[in-house]
Amino acid sequence: MADILISSLRAHQALLCGASSNIANMNTQDYRSIRTTIREGMKGSVEITTDRTETEEVLAEDGHCASNVELPREICDLIRAQRGFEAVLGAIGTREEMLDDLMSALTR
Repeated sequence: MADILISSLRAHQALLCGASSNIANMNTQDYRSIRTTIREGMKGSVEITTDRTETEEVLAEDGHCASNVELPREICDLIRAQRGFEAVLGAIGTREEMLDDLMSALTR
């Protein structure tokens, strides 16, 4: 169970890092945004895939491509990461309480 919770924390960390990088580079010429996909893996673990996006290029006046970062999408990804962290930390807290109760019952 702990490995599933840790993999979920790492997945949400990757989502947060990708969105942060995209926001930091949104005005950088030729920058391609990072997309992180979170999905269920084997035995309930959480797997991530991180890729650079490929979109049609929009040329600026100087001949460089404009960044393809969409700020509303990045803000949504930041919120998803925050909610994910909150959910996993809640599950960790519940797990700890259950283990404490079990240990208390066994030591009586």
